[in-house]
Amino acid sequence: MGKKRGKRKKRTAFSMPSPPLDRILFYGIAFLVFALPLFIWPGVSEYGYAKTIVALIGISVLTVLWGLSAWQKGEWTIRLPWITISVLGLVVASLLSLLVAVNGRVVVQSLVLVVFFALLMVLIAHAVRDRRDVHLLLLVLLVSAFLAALYGMLQYLGVMRGPQGVGGLRNVISTMGNRNYLGGFLSYLLFPAVVLVVRPQSRAVRLLSILLIAFCFGMVLVVQQTGTLIGLTVSAAVLLAGLLIFRPIEPIRRSRFWLLVLIGTLVITFLIEAPSGPLNSVVGLSQEPTSWIGRLWKQGSTQTRTWDWWVGWEMFKDSPLVGVGLGNYKLNFLPYKAAFLATPRGEVYDFYIDRAAQAHNEYVQVLAELGIVGVLALASLLVVLVVSVWRRIRANDESDRLDLLLFSCGLATLLVHALVSFPAHLPSSSLVLIVTGGLIFSRAYGTEGRFSVSLRNWSLKGCLAAVTILGLVVSVIAVRDLKANLLMAEGIEQTQLGNLYGAESLLERSIELDFAPRQTYYHLAVVQIERGEYEAAAASLEKCFTRFVDETVYLNYANLMANLRQVDRAREALDLLLASRARPDIRTRARYLEAVITAQSGDPTEATALLQALIAEAPTFATAYIGLGTVYEARGMPVNAREAYSQALELIESQLKRAQEMLASRDTITTEEYGRLRSEIEQLQQQREIVQDKLEALASAPPD
Repeated sequence: MGKKRGKRKKRTAFSMPSPPLDRILFYGIAFLVFALPLFIWPGVSEYGYAKTIVALIGISVLTVLWGLSAWQKGEWTIRLPWITISVLGLVVASLLSLLVAVNGRVVVQSLVLVVFFALLMVLIAHAVRDRRDVHLLLLVLLVSAFLAALYGMLQYLGVMRGPQGVGGLRNVISTMGNRNYLGGFLSYLLFPAVVLVVRPQSRAVRLLSILLIAFCFGMVLVVQQTGTLIGLTVSAAVLLAGLLIFRPIEPIRRSRFWLLVLIGTLVITFLIEAPSGPLNSVVGLSQEPTSWIGRLWKQGSTQTRTWDWWVGWEMFKDSPLVGVGLGNYKLNFLPYKAAFLATPRGEVYDFYIDRAAQAHNEYVQVLAELGIVGVLALASLLVVLVVSVWRRIRANDESDRLDLLLFSCGLATLLVHALVSFPAHLPSSSLVLIVTGGLIFSRAYGTEGRFSVSLRNWSLKGCLAAVTILGLVVSVIAVRDLKANLLMAEGIEQTQLGNLYGAESLLERSIELDFAPRQTYYHLAVVQIERGEYEAAAASLEKCFTRFVDETVYLNYANLMANLRQVDRAREALDLLLASRARPDIRTRARYLEAVITAQSGDPTEATALLQALIAEAPTFATAYIGLGTVYEARGMPVNAREAYSQALELIESQLKRAQEMLASRDTITTEEYGRLRSEIEQLQQQREIVQDKLEALASAPPD
């Protein structure tokens, strides 16, 4: 009897099955989908950067888990949507762009992101097996969106602090880092989230979903982003056309009460939260009421975007077949901006526009970065996507047809907004695209529009080993990059505090860890210049020309070369800077350096004319008076020199007093503000000493 009881206990112990790895995989995906939009890491350079690092590590872990699940079963069945072939076409186009890319590491870095997010879509398509999974994944993403929207609303109302203080649109960044990013992310999710209103049996889920959708829709209105509203309008037209073509009458009839509640809630939300809504003035929610059309043209925003598009076109013309390199648009922007401004079309753009990291049009950016090959791959992806979704809708019943139509409208919103923005370059926006695509091609909606690959025995083991190694390598590089970014931030902070030795050490360590270091070289050069390490600073700035192409890079390089008497290099940098119509303050300093170089080249008369013209346009720029006094001295005109130095000293004293008063009047001050004021005060004090010495020397000089 004792033996029998022992055996029975043993069987009981083994009869408690552990959760299948497939389900652990699904819940891991759900956790990543929930956490990614909300994740922020204080100290990194940009919110999206931290999300990208988390996405790479998370997708690596999930992929290995998928492989382990397959190993447990003895067979790895990989179900791939047809668009996977088009994605491979984009991979090939990206690899070809390496042939002409300014920075090949940026291409590799960008390509890894494309591949991993595509891999996440395949993971979702595999893990989602029924309607319950669909609803859970949508719900966690909607709740995440609501929390991000709530954070943005609290910043808007002044309850929580934004980047520039409290209250107003300028302080709405939420967990995205930009109100436009938040508005786009929320808008792409609105139509797919309606599935949670028409399909679940639970009334609580339906009611909760209606409230969350309405809040997110209200936040889309609050951020006042015209592109998202146009995208939603086009998607509504797509939905209407889909309803007329596929006629999913039964699910609409069955859920008509909930749909009417949703529509009514959205109408009330619109009346209250739209900037021009009739109830807005009563509630007082909108602090900056403006018509949408007015906002579209306000401050030349449309012209700014078209500028970016024409610059992309110049890149395409220069390398039409394979483009300038995936992710290399930002590295080529300033040189091609100068080239565009030299054309007859560019003469129309007679206002300043800052350096663009993205083209504000995904299709133009593909054209610029990947050329004709990339455009063909993208076109094939869009065509295959439409065909696949169409076939899936036709192959399903009415309820599933409505789901797929709503998912398609979410994709349409993103694709339309991509005409004036860059959602594919934002982790949270890309996540909505990936989740929606994964749900469309999941087993929950059949097998149409995909093919399968099965791996067994050694092929399974080899693939699992390769996936594990790749995931480990990418994760290690991602962690190193994150550490490098944090070290860069610490180095910048130490620079602002005046600890140059510590800053240089931190920045050098950051460069060692970073797979593709960019602006770190610029900040290192700034420190090296302050420490008098001019040769090293020149080398750091030259590395920026293929890593971090910014107006301040060219200005500092030209200044450094002028001081080192390398006139040709200085003039080359200045020519590009002036041709690109730099920011007014940078343009002023560039024109001053132009005059200095002219004087160094042996033409003091022309240098005098340049400085006088500069002073006429920028009468408070003290450095120009110092330069003019120096030129007058060289020309043997002490009276004119004394007058120029005296004017410079008067301006310096006034500006120094104002800067010192600003520093003394601040009860609390950020490190960035302190660093800016400290640097300004030190520079003004140095200039004052120089001018005082010049005036004393002129006073003690014997008369002619």
